[in-house]
Amino acid sequence: MNIVLYGFPEAATRRIARHYALQTIDAPEEFGSRGTGLLLHARRISSNEQLLAFYNALLHHEERIDAVIVCGVEGCNMERMLQYGSAQSKFYSLSGTLDEEELFDQVQLILDARFAEGNRINL
Repeated sequence: MNIVLYGFPEAATRRIARHYALQTIDAPEEFGSRGTGLLLHARRISSNEQLLAFYNALLHHEERIDAVIVCGVEGCNMERMLQYGSAQSKFYSLSGTLDEEELFDQVQLILDARFAEGNRINL
């Protein structure tokens, strides 16, 4: 399972990674070098150059990415870029008004629905 999270608080990202036994990585390029079970916690991107580089990396590794989940970036260029850089069946957007527990629950619903129960790891 290779997941991209964008706009998530650090604590929520760590909890999701622990729950699904995912190793956190820093760049889409690492999807190819480490196999499955990876979670990319994308930091907020501030420049157009970084945005373009990230978009291109997502496109380049699209086949290796199982889900892209964004949080709290409604209506901004980043959400649209991530949506266009992802297969529509793999893109999910969550409200930035969710507290950490609600956010975790929503991600869990998405990932559990997306992946067969037999592939899920419970910690």
